[in-house]
Amino acid sequence: MPPSLSVLSGRRAASLRWLEGWCALVALAGAGWATARANELASTSVADALVAEDIVVEAIPPPVPEEWEAEFAAADASCTTCTGGTARSPGSRFYADYDQGFAILPRDPEATPYSLRIRNQNMFRYNGFSRAEPSWTDSAGTTIPITNSNYFGIPRGRLIFSGDAVAPKLSYLLNIDYNSVTSQPIGFRAFWLSYRFSKAFELYVGQSKVPGTREWIESAFAPLQSADRTMATTFFRPSLSQGMWIMGEPIDDLYYHAMVSNGFNTLNLQPEALNNRFAWSGSAWWEPWGEFGRGYSDLQHHEEAATRLGACYTFALGSGNQAASDAVENSPVRLSDGTIITTPGALAPDVTLLSYDISLAAIDWAWKYRGLSLSSELFFQDLLGLQATGPLPIASTSAFGGFVKGGYFLVPRETEVYARSSYVTGAYGSGYELGGGFNRFFLPGRDNLFFTCDAAWLQNSPAGQNRTGFVAGQTGLLVRAQVVAVF
Repeated sequence: MPPSLSVLSGRRAASLRWLEGWCALVALAGAGWATARANELASTSVADALVAEDIVVEAIPPPVPEEWEAEFAAADASCTTCTGGTARSPGSRFYADYDQGFAILPRDPEATPYSLRIRNQNMFRYNGFSRAEPSWTDSAGTTIPITNSNYFGIPRGRLIFSGDAVAPKLSYLLNIDYNSVTSQPIGFRAFWLSYRFSKAFELYVGQSKVPGTREWIESAFAPLQSADRTMATTFFRPSLSQGMWIMGEPIDDLYYHAMVSNGFNTLNLQPEALNNRFAWSGSAWWEPWGEFGRGYSDLQHHEEAATRLGACYTFALGSGNQAASDAVENSPVRLSDGTIITTPGALAPDVTLLSYDISLAAIDWAWKYRGLSLSSELFFQDLLGLQATGPLPIASTSAFGGFVKGGYFLVPRETEVYARSSYVTGAYGSGYELGGGFNRFFLPGRDNLFFTCDAAWLQNSPAGQNRTGFVAGQTGLLVRAQVVAVF
């Protein structure tokens, strides 16, 4: 047989086999359908019979969620390679939620003492300054021009990681700062480990604020009745430092915060630039009529009056080198005219201050009632034990100052108007601010999202700090408008 005919015969044979198989499948399907139909009819007859005899047939119920959870838990327990569950597993040791930030929390903190909260704080500001004087002269005799400003910026932004680890009472925090107003746009604002022994005693180690004044202790993202802390607070306050501190509430409504740190103003200094003396700082406050609340505005709309009385004291021996002006939240120690104290010639011609002791005391009072609020803080600063590269005409110098401010909610928990004044005076000069503005809280009763517009007249400002808008020596009008968002 020729090859072509052989191939055709093979294809014909394959086609016949395929057709025979298809017919067999059809036949089987038909038989299956017929059998199923017969069974259906039989079942119908039986069901009719059961109904006729009033016999009840109970259906088997589906498993309930509790049984599913038990099965999942048993599966988790039998898994020797599992380290945790997923969000879809009812047996998971962790769950995701929103709790003062995006959170991963343990179902049983005692058995699994690990958690993580991620928070974000943002401050977007317009800053405008119109000068009334072209320049000012510092105590070293240097004439410094006063410049106008007009810009948008991010004076503060924070990405905060916090939670518990290793033990239920051991907590951690890492606060990353970002901004657009310094040469260091990213830095570490704070970091610590803390252990809570009791309500009265919690121990911290790490980096945080030296607690030298009340307004400084308050968060910059709280309602401060200003776009930032006052000029007087900016002049007197300490800065950030590494150290150890304790906090607690030993008796109801009485609080304290005490710290021993590397220095009054030594953030980011290398160890060889530090002296061998620590700074000691403490703050205590009393809220005798119940919880005062965060910030100075009566956002809580207290139906009963609330008040806070407090005091702070800081003493740093042998302070010399100061942190760079661009260090996070740094505010250099200055004379009362705004001259940085370690400026060559600041205290005497051709002489530079090398070492000094600093003493800072502050007392504060604040009150809130039905949308109305008043507050004040007084500062007493002494610079002692002055040592320099040459003879000095003085052995010490002092400065005094304070602020007073108040506000009222035109719309309870939503719209507040406020006014303030602060003042600094000393042997080298005096300066003040007088300002006011309004707050608009977009979430009534909450400070997670609000707008502030503020205007202030500055006269010979002794304060200078890049986050606040204050520049030493300024005389003129400062306007700030900002949005604060915290989540």
